[in-house]
Amino acid sequence: MDRTDAESPTGDAASPAKRALVVVNEQVAGSELRDALLAHLDQSVSEVFVVAPALADSGLKHTMGDIDEAIEPARERLRSTLQGLRDAGLSANGEVGDSDPVQAISDEIVKFDPEQILVVAHRDEEGAFAEKGLLEQAERDFDLPVTELVVNRDAEPEVLDVKSSDPGAGRKKGWRPSPNFPPLSRRDLFGIFVAVVGTLLLGVLAAECVGDATGSHDLEEGRLGGACAATILIALAMALINLAHVVGLFLFQSVGYEGIFSRFFARLSLFGTPAAIVIVLILQLAK
Repeated sequence: MDRTDAESPTGDAASPAKRALVVVNEQVAGSELRDALLAHLDQSVSEVFVVAPALADSGLKHTMGDIDEAIEPARERLRSTLQGLRDAGLSANGEVGDSDPVQAISDEIVKFDPEQILVVAHRDEEGAFAEKGLLEQAERDFDLPVTELVVNRDAEPEVLDVKSSDPGAGRKKGWRPSPNFPPLSRRDLFGIFVAVVGTLLLGVLAAECVGDATGSHDLEEGRLGGACAATILIALAMALINLAHVVGLFLFQSVGYEGIFSRFFARLSLFGTPAAIVIVLILQLAK
């Protein structure tokens, strides 16, 4: 498929040239993926900017920002994709982008101002940590159409599925206490309930521990018992984690809280709070 052969419909004035942003989480190699990519580009697109996110190969490396080993594979993805697009007659440039594909898209929207976004990505179970839930995040964060070509990891990747987002639809889903707050899913609401109730319960247990220690003169020489000290530390740690998560849900969704860190704090809060309560109760019983 050669884009140099594309023509405007007969009798119509040529439509204004458009720009497309192409995000490659997999190398565009082989005719099948290249042709699929070109077929999903709007016919009026004449300029393409390619971004290759420096995808870390584990969640820990991504969280710690350890992407040194991911830069060269990203450069190779970029080179291969640019060559294929240029061979098809398109003006194509690009760069290695942020390790988070959503952040990489956001960065390039500001710089390149595209009218269309195409993403070459893997299935959640096969992709890098940062690829999980990618289209859902894009649907929530961007007011541009996003088309995702889901591919495998073959030397010449096969297109397994094609998905499209409804721009901005993610922001319309869920319950909101007022128009000034972001929509909250059932998971968000349940997580807030667990965070609030769990934090209060941990606070009560910590206060009782201090009260018991005071009454039993366990505060001699200004020291708490080991179980009581551990209870207070656990209660404080979970209070900070739960506070960060709840504040993030209500205030930070507009700056990309949805995604990797949202899922991390949601799970830490949702599962960590009950676990902390169980540990504290065990400590109290063991005194």
